[in-house]
Amino acid sequence: MQHSTEPRRHDNASEVERGAYNQAFSELGLEWYWDARTYESLKTCAGDKDCVQAYIEGHMPHLLQAYDSGFLAAAIESVRRRLSGAAPH
Repeated sequence: MQHSTEPRRHDNASEVERGAYNQAFSELGLEWYWDARTYESLKTCAGDKDCVQAYIEGHMPHLLQAYDSGFLAAAIESVRRRLSGAAPH
Protein backbone atom coordinates (compact mmCIF):
# COMPACT_ATOMS: atom_id res chain seq x y z
CA MET A 1 0.00 0.00 0.00
CA GLN A 2 2.87 2.39 0.72
CA HIS A 3 4.04 2.04 -2.88
CA SER A 4 0.84 3.62 -4.18
CA THR A 5 1.25 6.77 -2.03
CA GLU A 6 4.90 7.39 -2.88
CA PRO A 7 4.29 8.88 -6.36
CA ARG A 8 1.63 11.17 -4.91
CA ARG A 9 4.08 12.48 -2.27
CA HIS A 10 6.65 13.05 -5.00
CA ASP A 11 4.06 14.81 -7.16
CA ASN A 12 3.03 17.03 -4.26
CA ALA A 13 6.66 17.90 -3.49
CA SER A 14 7.25 18.71 -7.15
CA GLU A 15 4.18 20.92 -7.26
CA VAL A 16 5.27 22.76 -4.12
CA GLU A 17 8.72 23.31 -5.56
CA ARG A 18 7.34 24.41 -8.95
CA GLY A 19 5.05 26.82 -7.13
CA ALA A 20 8.01 28.21 -5.20
CA TYR A 21 9.85 28.81 -8.48
CA ASN A 22 6.84 30.61 -9.95
CA GLN A 23 6.54 32.68 -6.77
CA ALA A 24 10.25 33.52 -6.93
CA PHE A 25 9.90 34.65 -10.54
CA SER A 26 7.04 36.93 -9.56
CA GLU A 27 8.87 38.31 -6.54
CA LEU A 28 11.87 39.13 -8.72
CA GLY A 29 9.69 40.86 -11.31
CA LEU A 30 10.17 38.15 -13.93
CA GLU A 31 7.08 37.43 -16.01
CA TRP A 32 7.84 33.72 -16.22
CA TYR A 33 5.62 30.80 -15.40
CA TRP A 34 6.69 27.19 -15.36
CA ASP A 35 3.84 24.83 -16.10
CA ALA A 36 4.16 21.18 -15.08
CA ARG A 37 5.55 20.13 -18.47
CA THR A 38 8.26 22.81 -18.46
CA TYR A 39 9.23 22.01 -14.88
CA GLU A 40 9.45 18.26 -15.56
CA SER A 41 11.64 18.84 -18.63
CA LEU A 42 14.02 20.99 -16.58
CA LYS A 43 14.33 18.48 -13.74
CA THR A 44 16.70 16.43 -15.90
CA CYS A 45 19.50 18.91 -15.15
CA ALA A 46 22.28 18.17 -12.69
CA GLY A 47 21.14 20.68 -10.06
CA ASP A 48 18.57 23.35 -9.36
CA LYS A 49 20.80 26.29 -10.27
CA ASP A 50 21.99 24.49 -13.42
CA CYS A 51 18.38 23.90 -14.47
CA VAL A 52 17.44 27.53 -13.99
CA GLN A 53 20.56 28.60 -15.86
CA ALA A 54 19.72 26.24 -18.74
CA TYR A 55 16.19 27.68 -18.88
CA ILE A 56 17.53 31.24 -19.05
CA GLU A 57 20.04 30.38 -21.76
CA GLY A 58 17.52 28.38 -23.77
CA HIS A 59 14.34 30.43 -23.37
CA MET A 60 15.37 33.92 -22.27
CA PRO A 61 18.65 34.59 -24.12
CA HIS A 62 17.81 38.29 -24.48
CA LEU A 63 18.43 38.65 -20.73
CA LEU A 64 22.04 37.59 -21.26
CA GLN A 65 22.73 40.96 -22.86
CA ALA A 66 22.28 42.60 -19.46
CA TYR A 67 22.76 39.79 -16.91
CA ASP A 68 24.97 36.81 -16.34
CA SER A 69 22.88 33.63 -16.38
CA GLY A 70 24.67 32.36 -13.26
CA PHE A 71 23.80 35.54 -11.38
CA LEU A 72 20.12 35.30 -12.35
CA ALA A 73 19.98 31.60 -11.53
CA ALA A 74 21.55 32.20 -8.11
CA ALA A 75 19.08 35.00 -7.34
CA ILE A 76 16.11 32.84 -8.35
CA GLU A 77 17.40 29.88 -6.32
CA SER A 78 17.95 32.06 -3.27
CA VAL A 79 14.37 33.34 -3.32
CA ARG A 80 12.96 29.90 -4.15
CA ARG A 81 14.80 28.34 -1.19
CA ARG A 82 13.54 31.07 1.13
CA LEU A 83 9.97 30.59 -0.06
CA SER A 84 10.02 26.80 0.18
CA GLY A 85 12.25 26.49 3.22
CA ALA A 86 14.55 24.23 1.21
CA ALA A 87 18.22 23.77 1.98
CA PRO A 88 20.75 24.86 -0.68
CA HIS A 89 21.86 22.17 -3.16
